[in-house]
Amino acid sequence: MKKIIMATILFGSIWGLLECSLGDWLHEYNLSVVMASIAIFLMALTRRHFAQPGMQLGMAFIAAMLRHFNPIGGCLVCASIAIFIEGVAFEVIWLIPWQKYQSMVMKMSMGVISFYTIYAVGYIATQILTPLLTAKFYLKDLIAVMPKILAGSTIAGIIGIFALPFAYLPLKIEMEEKLYYGTSVAITIICWIAVIAGI
Repeated sequence: MKKIIMATILFGSIWGLLECSLGDWLHEYNLSVVMASIAIFLMALTRRHFAQPGMQLGMAFIAAMLRHFNPIGGCLVCASIAIFIEGVAFEVIWLIPWQKYQSMVMKMSMGVISFYTIYAVGYIATQILTPLLTAKFYLKDLIAVMPKILAGSTIAGIIGIFALPFAYLPLKIEMEEKLYYGTSVAITIICWIAVIAGI
């Protein structure tokens, strides 16, 4: 369990740093779907390796907190909401026992479904929850951005065709326990310092 907790903190911190750096840069070019796809890939990769339900929700919580308290970047509330909801959506979708079907077709199909759905749910959640938390929600505002959401979700689904099978490649990485914890703590500290410093 200690190993799972450490991995959750480590990968959540890496995800948070990526959101605060690469994510902000991609957002300027309307390519947030790429960052979301990287996040979903990271969740899928860690689920395959650690096989621990709930771990990815923990990662999302840590990443969302780091994104929220990052001193640089816009729309901190909506970005944090999107990250956390993506974690929730991932956990719900991974309740489906599709992993017992190891065919490439199944992996590609789940790639489309999961990446499309997680991106769409995360985006829609921000459009509803952010106004409720900061101002007032208007349905017409959500309807106005639905074409953009669905278009982005389609791109995410296409990325998922290739990303999920890659995440589920039969690779196994072993590391000595002492080295694992030492390396994990060091990387986590670097991520947190970078986020707090606004790097």
